[in-house]
Amino acid sequence: MSTVRVPLRSQVQIQPSGSRPSPDGSVACLAIPPLRCELADRPALAGTPVALVDEARLRVVEVSPEARLHGIHAGMKVRDATQCCPTLNVLEPRPALLARAAEALVQAMSTVSPLVEEASQGVVFADLRGMEAIYPRTEDVRREVMAALAGLPAGLRPGMGVAGYRFTALVAALRAEAGQAVHVPQEEAAAFLAGEPVSRLPLDLLDIEVVQRLRLLGIERCGQLAALPRHAVEAQFGAAGGVAWLAAGGQDPRPLRPRPWERERVVEHVQAEPPLVSKEAILHALEQMLGRTLRHPRARQRFVRLVRLHAETERGALWEREQVLREPLGDRSRLWTVLRSLVEYAEFPGPLSLVTLELGGLTEESGRQHSLFVEQMRRREQLDEMVRHLKVRFGQSPIARVVEVEPWHRLPERRRALLEYDP
Repeated sequence: MSTVRVPLRSQVQIQPSGSRPSPDGSVACLAIPPLRCELADRPALAGTPVALVDEARLRVVEVSPEARLHGIHAGMKVRDATQCCPTLNVLEPRPALLARAAEALVQAMSTVSPLVEEASQGVVFADLRGMEAIYPRTEDVRREVMAALAGLPAGLRPGMGVAGYRFTALVAALRAEAGQAVHVPQEEAAAFLAGEPVSRLPLDLLDIEVVQRLRLLGIERCGQLAALPRHAVEAQFGAAGGVAWLAAGGQDPRPLRPRPWERERVVEHVQAEPPLVSKEAILHALEQMLGRTLRHPRARQRFVRLVRLHAETERGALWEREQVLREPLGDRSRLWTVLRSLVEYAEFPGPLSLVTLELGGLTEESGRQHSLFVEQMRRREQLDEMVRHLKVRFGQSPIARVVEVEPWHRLPERRRALLEYDP
């Protein structure tokens, strides 16, 4: 078995793709960077300096290796990036491209593990604990997953990373070549991550402003962050900073949050040519789609618990809405009322070229979701009714409620105040 080689900034020996996952809880990760999706759709830009910007076109999100040679990095302002490289190709994100590939990643990971988390579009984790008897080697996992992704174009084949914790697995997946797998043993995770930029850490741990503060302090790599005392990092950046410190050292404590079990569903697509512009045309198309989905054999004489709408524009913009129904519905007119309310007050990013309707949670039983706090609600209604009668009799509400005004004040009478209770 040949050794998988990836460009590393630190001297870490990567295990062969056929090595056994670490027994202390392995995590597998598939990752397709957004820029890879854009370059796969625009092959003429391959080998040129390219930068993918955010939706506001203010900051750089991802750069190609050619752009990195000019000193351009993620988090840089677009204005500064174009000054560093006048020939830089600036691309706007098209979420629809990534959304199509992301769903394929989720389905592929589901073939090797029942516990799959879609952390973000294009990044999918799977818990491999307990799967050693079925997939004794990392190569077995890779072969199974890549076989499920055989329908993806060659330019969209993701890399796969396997490690003891999720952040290490993510970095390994991003370093892996397309269609290949990289396994990082836990004892080598800290050295593997030492040369990784701190901007690679998840934004829910360190946002852009925090990354800029770290760079001003001369901390640009995960190894530098992990070398600091944990209490000092938490004192500056709070509990999230402590979690980031652990992740930078290869001990990301965040658990996987698997997607809820997918129940039976019916999906209908409409490819509009020309694209749908007016809401009347969109509603007309949805009405026809609803009729076709309810006539589907899987949906006949069944009730629907979930309605999901997904729409794409010609330029790759994405619009999604989801409505969980309080009670399962099987009547077409009531389902149409829900769909129409989702569309009538929506603002679409442009003319819609693809519209998808999904009816999920199909069940043969109908029931109404009642409140868990019936007694408390009944008492509140009785109180409101009593106050309304007293207000009619005395001209004002004789009951007041206590509200916090300055809870930090040293004088108790300044901390709270009485306001008139007016239902």
